[in-house]
Amino acid sequence: MASQPMLEYKSLDDIRARKQTLRKELEANGLSMKTQWNGLFHKPKNQTPSRRLTTFMATGASVFDGILLAWKLYNRFGGGKRKAKNKGLLARLFSL
Repeated sequence: MASQPMLEYKSLDDIRARKQTLRKELEANGLSMKTQWNGLFHKPKNQTPSRRLTTFMATGASVFDGILLAWKLYNRFGGGKRKAKNKGLLARLFSL
């Protein structure tokens, strides 16, 4: 925000006028912020069928990628069957 120069108020009417000006600026800023917020976080309701299909395909690909990553991590970090040579030293000693 830009700092405003100090204003000298001579009467209560000056203060009331400044208060009214500030209130109008706040309302305008609030409306602007509300519009920007809705634009960022709310999807438009009127989508063409091709846009819906594209969104569906992108979501499906993301879900598939996540499942594939989870499966790879599960197998990599001890979820699947592992050979004895890959086990830690303590696991090999206690399995004898």
